Amino acid sequence: MKNNNEEIISLKQVFNDINFIGTRPSGEIIRKKIDEIIASGKKAIIDFDEIEGITQSFGDEIIGIYVRFFGVDYIKKNIQAINYNDEIKTILNWVVNYSNEMAEQEIKKCRSYSTNEPALCVS
Repeated sequence: MKNNNEEIISLKQVFNDINFIGTRPSGEIIRKKIDEIIASGKKAIIDFDEIEGITQSFGDEIIGIYVRFFGVDYIKKNIQAINYNDEIKTILNWVVNYSNEMAEQEIKKCRSYSTNEPALCVS
């Protein structure tokens, strides 16, 4: 049940006749909606009802990018998935774990050797 601090994104409504979402551009569409919801001070609820599967690329666009830039706690506070099956849950969890590992590796690379404090990391 939705409250005033949440907004639901129904994937079935966005992608009418599709029950498998597999492209990065599709994920970008949803990520832009998520950004708008979060910017308005609400929690984004991603509704997977009637969606049978997604790819890792789609999952990365809607979840992984946030994990790498803002961390897992940001996801817990601002984004929630509902009505997903076990396959989708597995992919989303894999994306979160992989993205979190990538972020941690990047932080380690950017630490100053002498002080072990975060250093300016320029790519």
